[in-house]
Amino acid sequence: GYQRRVHGIPDVYESTDFDFSGAMAFDKSQNYKTKSMLVLPMKNKDDDLVGVIQLINKQENSQTIDFTQEDELLIKAMASLATMIIENNQLVIDLEALLYGLIDSVNKALSEKSLYTQKHNDNVATLTNIIANGINNNKTIYGDVEYSDVEMEEIRLSAMLHDIGKVTTPVHIMDKATKLETIYDRLHTIKLIFE
Repeated sequence: GYQRRVHGIPDVYESTDFDFSGAMAFDKSQNYKTKSMLVLPMKNKDDDLVGVIQLINKQENSQTIDFTQEDELLIKAMASLATMIIENNQLVIDLEALLYGLIDSVNKALSEKSLYTQKHNDNVATLTNIIANGINNNKTIYGDVEYSDVEMEEIRLSAMLHDIGKVTTPVHIMDKATKLETIYDRLHTIKLIFE
């Protein structure tokens, strides 16, 4: 794997191509005997090394035998599939990080926009999590409710995004003193209408 190509070694104790002192030390400590080995690099579409597959001591009829070309072809195919799984998993992790970074940026922008909303979204997310965990742990009133990890994450994201519409809300509306305040306070006008 180190040289980015497949290596089939019939007997590690007779090989002079690589340093197998680590394998030999393991053998000694575990009372084991490493003989045949097949080492394959796991490379992605950009030819970057993402891992290595190492097979040791192919067995046939209780005997250790050499790995064949067929073994190599089969393991290459498996290594390709494993590499795709690793890459797809990393893509999901990266997309989640991007999503949470975007949510965090929006929440920071909202906090900066108005003194009245600073830390509001964080507080709502924290309280929502406490309530959802409380529901999960309550076996009386909510005995039939059990949120999965995925549902808990959805609840948390919903709480974090509940005020996203305020991004486009003018500050004078966000910082209003009463429900009907605009540029000037219309509450007095409404009271006059009903008098």
